[in-house]
Amino acid sequence: MAWSMVWKMLVLGVVQGASEFLPISSSGHLLLGQVLLRVEGGLTVPIFLHVGTLIAVVVFMSRRIGRLFADMFNREKERRIAGWALILYLFVASIPAALVGILAKDTIDRVMYGQPLYVAFFFIGTGALLLVTRWGRKRNRTFGISDALLIGIAQAVAILPGFSRSGLTIATALLLGIASVEAFEFSFILSIPAIAGAAVIDFLELYGTGRISQLAPPEAWVVGIISSAGVGFLALWLLKKAVVSKKFWLFSFYCFAVGAASLVLLLVFR
Repeated sequence: MAWSMVWKMLVLGVVQGASEFLPISSSGHLLLGQVLLRVEGGLTVPIFLHVGTLIAVVVFMSRRIGRLFADMFNREKERRIAGWALILYLFVASIPAALVGILAKDTIDRVMYGQPLYVAFFFIGTGALLLVTRWGRKRNRTFGISDALLIGIAQAVAILPGFSRSGLTIATALLLGIASVEAFEFSFILSIPAIAGAAVIDFLELYGTGRISQLAPPEAWVVGIISSAGVGFLALWLLKKAVVSKKFWLFSFYCFAVGAASLVLLLVFR
């Protein structure tokens, strides 16, 4: 029984690592994966996989995070202002998702796990937004607090499984006219508190409801963490290449395909 859970966590770790950072919705893939693999446990599976992807993004973005802290305490006034401004933007962008996560997460989880068909339509919605970035991009301009708020709202919407967090936040930034590299970096620095917060909220909910005993066996969650971290790092590298080379919109076709396939699988085989 334990080894069955290990290989399922390996599969889900690979799915989480790729889909957490590629603009194809990790929560949607994870929910569908749990349904199709018949993995029980609800919140217990995402907790460990979030730890793996958190490790991946912190390592991948470590140089940019280091520059941010260096700017915050730099002797040059302009760099110091820029550093603290970015902290402000990250704080503002984090507010919408934090509010939705605290106030509505239970309702979202209950509805989505009970009606996974919604996920298929949200995949298609993600694909549509990604496709629009091919034509709807404006000229590069300076990042502002209103941009941070709009990107934060996009991140809050992406709490719904099937909507991609990276897809919605990067697409929103690009459509607002933010430069490709800046859009990528802001999205994934912003993801760090979001991923950590999701894991903490899930753990506290398990603890508070007395379901902590439902956690997967140690060998299973170790495999899940390692696989999601390793694949997540590779996914970040691939996505950065795609965003910088202006090929980000190509992921839309994958989202359309998964959305259509999910509709068929859920309608025919459930």
